[in-house]
Amino acid sequence: MLSSRSRTAFARFLIIVGIVVAWDLAGRWFIDPFHISRPLDVAERLWEWVSTGDIVEHVLTTMSELVYGLVIGVVLGVLVALILGSSPTLAAVFSPFVTVAYSFPQLALTPLYILWFGVFLMPKVVLIAVVVFFLMFFNTFEGVKNVEGDLVGAMRVMGAKRLDVFRIVVLPASAVFLITGLRHAVPFALRAAVFAEFLASVRGLGFLALTSARAYSSAGLFAALTVLLVVGVGLNALVNWLERAVLPWRSAGVDVAAAMQR
Repeated sequence: MLSSRSRTAFARFLIIVGIVVAWDLAGRWFIDPFHISRPLDVAERLWEWVSTGDIVEHVLTTMSELVYGLVIGVVLGVLVALILGSSPTLAAVFSPFVTVAYSFPQLALTPLYILWFGVFLMPKVVLIAVVVFFLMFFNTFEGVKNVEGDLVGAMRVMGAKRLDVFRIVVLPASAVFLITGLRHAVPFALRAAVFAEFLASVRGLGFLALTSARAYSSAGLFAALTVLLVVGVGLNALVNWLERAVLPWRSAGVDVAAAMQR
């Protein structure tokens, strides 16, 4: 008898197969393939890119933008949130400015970043870092604010220093919020990278999708979108792994809940 995870994986596989079959039938009988292409045409285009090595350069470009932007945005967002969250005075002074900056549509600043930093790597990294910064800041800041004052008071009564309180109480209590922020930040970072590549770039998956669209190649466009989908799924799997490593009790809770349903 299949386990719960196996049944879930099999159901997902059937859904994917159903979507591909429906797509192929629609392209054959109902909709002009010029508009939606067909799975086999998309697979052939992907194989062409893989065999020539063209796709590698585009994937590496987009991944480089994502990695640099995510690292900078996560580090700055978490650091600023921890500083402001640990100081009510600083929070009262600077939080309104952060909120106002977050209210401004960050994607609208992309042309300005391109004007300042050119059309290569830097403007994409800056845009991704800014988008990720706000998502990480607000989630982490909320986590720091939700730290129970009684725990902090008890630690101080026992003679713990500020660094000990931060390490033993604040960081573990904020870990759930931090992972949640990261889970939201990763897909937004990918969208920001693609959007910036649409506006100005010479390589990357967004650039590949845009050039395919300009050439009226639906197969190329769907092939680029498929690679983007794979990248997004891979990044989400990485976040899931990080969550299991940092918060093992959450995955254990899911297993217990699944066992109770059987």
